[in-house]
Amino acid sequence: MGYDGVKALVRADASVEIGMGHRVRCQALIHAFTQLGWQCQFVVDRRYQAFASPDDVFIATEAQFWRLAEQADLVILDHYGYAADAITQLYQHQANLLVLDDMNDRGEFPAKWLLNPLQQDYSKLIEYPLIGSQYALLRPAFQASHIDHSSPQRLLVTLGGTDPLMLTLPILNTLLASGFPTEYIQVLLGANAKNAAQVIAFCDDNRIAFEQGLADVTPLMKQAKMAISAAGGTLFELACLGVPTVFAQVAENQTRSLEQHVPLDWCCSVRFDTVPEAARQQRVARLVEEVNRRWLDLQWQQNARQTARRLVDGAGAERVARVISDFFETQ
Repeated sequence: MGYDGVKALVRADASVEIGMGHRVRCQALIHAFTQLGWQCQFVVDRRYQAFASPDDVFIATEAQFWRLAEQADLVILDHYGYAADAITQLYQHQANLLVLDDMNDRGEFPAKWLLNPLQQDYSKLIEYPLIGSQYALLRPAFQASHIDHSSPQRLLVTLGGTDPLMLTLPILNTLLASGFPTEYIQVLLGANAKNAAQVIAFCDDNRIAFEQGLADVTPLMKQAKMAISAAGGTLFELACLGVPTVFAQVAENQTRSLEQHVPLDWCCSVRFDTVPEAARQQRVARLVEEVNRRWLDLQWQQNARQTARRLVDGAGAERVARVISDFFETQ
């Protein structure tokens, strides 16, 4: 059966404060649905228009969203601005609701489907829970990507789409001060990274390789022997490609994923979101110390690569789209 005319609305915002992760993983899901013949469209708050696409639908009030939801076949909600009562209200306008969640801290709410790539327990109000790393939403390039069996040599430094705490520059400064070889460092900046001009100037001055706003990050990740990364959706991408990582936690919503992944010993983490700006440099020094120690631990790296690759296969978006499409096919 084809799904032409079946319409999904995706409610997700992006900004420097919110980050780009919600939109990126929803784009992966939209791609999977589109491959099955669905029509998909983002619904975005007008305040965040600068980080949206001209093709998006812009709203100023929640009532506008409810009217749109009633006309759609499916609503996908990936937004921390919605507490349990707001989700419940949305559900009353569209029962075919897929909620993306990471923290399981909003209380009980109803939804047809609930997606969380971490192991969490939800209430019976969730009809079909989609739980576990097999549902991690990765961009198509990761599913198509085969494992590179060459010997990667780079340290990839990537602090998310916006680098909200502006950690890239202090991390690079501290790496160089520690004697880490600049020829092994590869910086990846998001298109909307804060402080990007200063980071690029620093890289130029010190002959450090950098890229900004890449559509496909998999080639750089495949070249990475290790990574320093923010711990959002990139965590699952690095796991998929088997890149041992020291994560910089920059947001509360990254807590649960690190609690589950760090004990598996393919990664470690240093927390930045709960410390005042004046204390961040101490955390940067700890992070760089961890990188230098593990950079030489080849046995740990080998074990970490094997563990990480077993966790995520890259087909999560396709898996989710197929489950939901099959539901519609049986209606």
